[in-house]
Amino acid sequence: MKSIKRFRIMIMAVALILAVSGCSKKSMDSTNSILQSGILKVAITDSDNYYTSLNGRQPIGMEPELVKTIATVLGVSTEYQILSKAAALEAVANGTADIAIGCISDTEGITGSFSVTTSYGKGFYYAVTKKGDFAQTTAAFSDSVVGVTKRLDNVNKNRFYAVNGITLSEYKDMDAIAADIRSNRIRAYICMEDEARELLSDPNLQLQNMFDLNPVEYVIVAGSDDQTLINGMNSLIAQFLVKE
Repeated sequence: MKSIKRFRIMIMAVALILAVSGCSKKSMDSTNSILQSGILKVAITDSDNYYTSLNGRQPIGMEPELVKTIATVLGVSTEYQILSKAAALEAVANGTADIAIGCISDTEGITGSFSVTTSYGKGFYYAVTKKGDFAQTTAAFSDSVVGVTKRLDNVNKNRFYAVNGITLSEYKDMDAIAADIRSNRIRAYICMEDEARELLSDPNLQLQNMFDLNPVEYVIVAGSDDQTLINGMNSLIAQFLVKE
């Protein structure tokens, strides 16, 4: 019965995509072009994360499974490009990729240039500190200099700025962070999971969750006019998350 139910859900999703596509006034809607080519071109980011890891050049994990579900419903194959986040978005912008995925947040200023789905997952912020420093809230860093990832969004930055005596120092590369924490130049570095794991190769550092920072919402990105494709993927994301 479970497999029959899933089959019916997938048929309904196909009907939804094709119905919306049929109503489109665009001469080359992305959904139509995907169906005509038989290939879903996917730009996926190259950083290992909670949702995807790379086995050589083969993406594996939850995000590729979600992409596979979308491709299966459309009845097409999948073609991956493994790119940096900036290059993945550019691939969608210039039409060399139909969608981009890989812990891309809708808080990163992309909504004006692209269409995005509802969220399929969340990314959490962590504090990397010297061992023995267990600060886990913004208030715990009062009167301190705190390093932050360039990916920290403005809402969460403002939570830090509301704390007395705090100074934020944005880092654009990883080279100096561990040394600056060890030397007390900064008390902590606030970052996402991939950066935190890289820093924990230093045995003098430790990691803890930041309890009062809002997680980022991860989305699939398509072209700015591709609401047809977005509507269909939104339906599939909801079904995929229930299944998971």
